This record gives sequence, C-alpha cells and structure tokens, in this order.
Amino acid sequence: MDVKVLLPVSSGDRLKYFKLALNSILTQTYTDFDVVVCIDGVISEDIETYLKSTGDKRIIIMQNEKNIGLAATLNKAIKSYPADIYFRMDSDDICRKNRFKRTLEEFDNDHELLLIGTECVEIDDEGMEIFYKKMPYQSQIKKWAISRNPFIHPSVAFRKEFFEKVGYYNENFRKSQDYELWARAIIENIKMNNIHEPLIWFRVSNKFWRNRTLRSNVRNELKVSFFLIGRFKGYIYLPKILFKALLRFMPVWVNKFMYKYGR
Repeated sequence: MDVKVLLPVSSGDRLKYFKLALNSILTQTYTDFDVVVCIDGVISEDIETYLKSTGDKRIIIMQNEKNIGLAATLNKAIKSYPADIYFRMDSDDICRKNRFKRTLEEFDNDHELLLIGTECVEIDDEGMEIFYKKMPYQSQIKKWAISRNPFIHPSVAFRKEFFEKVGYYNENFRKSQDYELWARAIIENIKMNNIHEPLIWFRVSNKFWRNRTLRSNVRNELKVSFFLIGRFKGYIYLPKILFKALLRFMPVWVNKFMYKYGR
C-alpha cells in the first residue's frame, strides 16, 4: 500500500512549529510512507535549511515557483505523487504517534470508507492544551455540515478513490476549500467518518484567527452553507449561520471569547 503525507508550507510559517509538525510525522508508529513537503512559493531560509539537514529518505520536496494557494498546491501534489492513501497535515499542528496506524486500521475495517477524520486537542501558541474538540459521527455529518465544518482538515486521510468520485479541491476557494470539498462529497453520498479520538494537536494561533476572520473565508463558508441548505432544505439553520457570519466581523477578542465559551 502506497501512503503519502501532504504537508504544505508557505511564507510566514515558523520553523519552531514546522519542526514539531514534521517530527511528529517522521516518528509515527506506522513508518511505511513518504512525506510530500509542498513548498508554496517563498519560505523562510531557516525552514529550507532545516529540510536539507533532516536526511530522512521519506521526505519528497515539491516546490512551487510562486504562491498558488492551498487548494492548487494540494491538487498538484495529489496529481504528481500517486498514492493509495493520502494523509493531510498542517505545518503548525502535531500528530499523535499512533495517528497513521489508527486511521489505517479504520480503512482496513471498512473498505467503503473514503475519508476519515479525527478529533483533536486544541493548543495555543505555547503548546498549552485549551480545548478537546469533538466531531460528528458518520450519521451526523450531513446535518452538522449545513452550519459548520464536519472535519478538521489537517486530521483527515483520503483513499485515492475519493478524488476520482468527488473531484479535487476547488481552486477558486482560497479559503474554506476543505469545507467546499466535503459538501460535494456529501452530495455524492461518499462514506466518511471521524475517529472519536484526539489524534492531532491543533494549534489555535494568531494565524488561525487571521484566517478565520478574513472576509473571503466568511464568504466561502456562507456559499457552502447556502449550497447545502438548498439541497437538504435546511432553512432552520439560517439564523445560526447568519449569526456566525456576523460574529466573524466583530473584533478578534469577541471571536475568541465566543470560540472559548460559546461552543
């Protein structure tokens, strides 16, 4: 079985977090995989130097001459480096050591499953644990997705058949590209599930808050929600969706407060 990990890195990513992310991949209990480090344009010199010094033969470097965005970068990696299973990972999160093993066990137990996510423990910039984020079971995913993202993007793994049936990331979505992809998978009745274990530490950093409150991110989330509302007649969720969108335009401290106490 050919397993590849897609690890994008771009301008602004910090060596401190990148080292933790990459090391958590390379020290997995399951070891038979390659890591495609997807360099999207110019990155910091210290990350480039670190990559050259690792010496791990499982690391493959894919370099974009200029920044083309996450969706286009992931599509390029998937098309350029064929695999049976793809794992996603972000450059500032951390995998638990058994993440790959547990996920592959779930794939082995159900050959119809094409996408598997996990739960997470959220951490702050200093690595302190702040929240255990639970995610929906298979039967809850469609209803959950109408008003919020049903998967933690850096926690997921795909079979190659997922992209054959659903298509690739929508490159017009510079933000919320994962949410849009899940919506299309739901429409296609793709079998997906979440492992109810926290198999990653997800970093809620200043970068997270910048992305979360971008107008482009809010606009794309609304597009996905309205698309699913129309398909599943989920009009009851409109007040919740509109309130969430309005909240994103409020000061960051308000968003942080609601994120912490309003869930």
